[in-house]
Amino acid sequence: MFNAGDSHVEHKVDIKQALRVFYKIREGGKKQDDDTYVLQGINAYSDYDGYNVSLFNDYVRLDIRFHNSFNFEGSNQREKDSFLEKLALMDKSD
Repeated sequence: MFNAGDSHVEHKVDIKQALRVFYKIREGGKKQDDDTYVLQGINAYSDYDGYNVSLFNDYVRLDIRFHNSFNFEGSNQREKDSFLEKLALMDKSD
């Protein structure tokens, strides 16, 4: 679920877009020692069965669970907005 204190954010998080970016990072990113992949400053991680995935950087974290429920946390609204803009740009790029 989204953070209750940030209810206006729920409309801005595009889960399908985030999942497309997740797969782009897994395919084109650099694998880290902890099985996290990183591309353009965004990290992607999934649990062993792939039902839960995370996209994050140093300031923001988007956790997507089974049935597309999610939790979106960040240090402030500006960082969250910047993170979502970065996902949108990554989604549009080849």
